[in-house]
Amino acid sequence: MYHHEIMQDIARQRAREMRAEARAARNARLARRAREFWTERAERLAARPVQRRPRKHGAAPAR
Repeated sequence: MYHHEIMQDIARQRAREMRAEARAARNARLARRAREFWTERAERLAARPVQRRPRKHGAAPAR
């Protein structure tokens, strides 16, 4: 194998590794942000009391 073929192969392997690392970092960041979002959303919903509208007796049913 010639020197430039060896170097191209090494560069190709390194690029593949770097893309895999970047993909893993993006996936981890997305998962972390999703967990934070759902935790915050659950806290907001738990803190807010359930509001029920008063029933109007004798009113026609909604369509």
